[in-house]
Amino acid sequence: MAVFQNGIDVSRYQGSINWSKVAAAGKDFVIVRLGSSNSGGLYVDPYFLQNVNGAHAAGLRVGAYYYTYARTQSAVADELSLFMNAMQGLQLEYPVFVDVEDSSLTSLGRTQLTNLVRYAMDILYQRKWYAGWYSYTNYINNYLNAAELSAYPLWVADYRSTLGYTGPYTMWQYSGSGTVNGISGACDLNRSYKDFLPAIQAGGFNNYGPTGPLMQNVSGYTLVVFNARTEYFYTPNFNDVVGYLPLGRYTVTQRSTQKYNGYDWVIFDYNGGSYWTAVLGDRNRLEKTG
Repeated sequence: MAVFQNGIDVSRYQGSINWSKVAAAGKDFVIVRLGSSNSGGLYVDPYFLQNVNGAHAAGLRVGAYYYTYARTQSAVADELSLFMNAMQGLQLEYPVFVDVEDSSLTSLGRTQLTNLVRYAMDILYQRKWYAGWYSYTNYINNYLNAAELSAYPLWVADYRSTLGYTGPYTMWQYSGSGTVNGISGACDLNRSYKDFLPAIQAGGFNNYGPTGPLMQNVSGYTLVVFNARTEYFYTPNFNDVVGYLPLGRYTVTQRSTQKYNGYDWVIFDYNGGSYWTAVLGDRNRLEKTG
């Protein structure tokens, strides 16, 4: 797969970071630790906000992760209550990852542990955080049902020269002992194979307001309007109405790749301008003409 961006992940163990130097060293993104648990209970990483704000100021894209010890759904909810509160108001361009790798969780069994990871990601999605999961190859193969989590982005750790994991993944942590200018000591090195931001923005995740559906350029498509009540819009927002389209045929330049607010959308040419409308079977239809 083609690499989209190169990045790192950090926590309190890296201390204070010179993010301008990290950016100058060619790093494009960072996944910042939200927190974890210790003998004193749950805690937010004391460097979390400092790292998020510093990385953003240097122009890096940012995601987050938290190290889970949760053995029950109640414990998952407790973790997320603290960590989602710590993320309040932050915009993140990468997912929020559930880091599941602790040996204390393996006694739960493959099915129960998989269900807990999925439960955590589902809560994050419901609260409009774009969620994924992190683990390493041997742990995934031995303690998780990866196929049941394949709908969620995986960030996989494997420090061999060639990634040994054979399932689908979107990010690879390929070193745990990297050196990067601006950071004292070692840090993890990562490659991302996906641009998450368009889907995050379109879905209104991670405190990004929805900007509309993902669109693709098309040719040879015509919008056929056969009902005089077909509205058209300045944006893919039903409140931004221009008026009603005359009956007729209109050249389509773009169409949505997935439904947005329950509808397929097109951009079409009309009177020298470009406008939006939703494809509604009782008012209009999209025809392939070329």
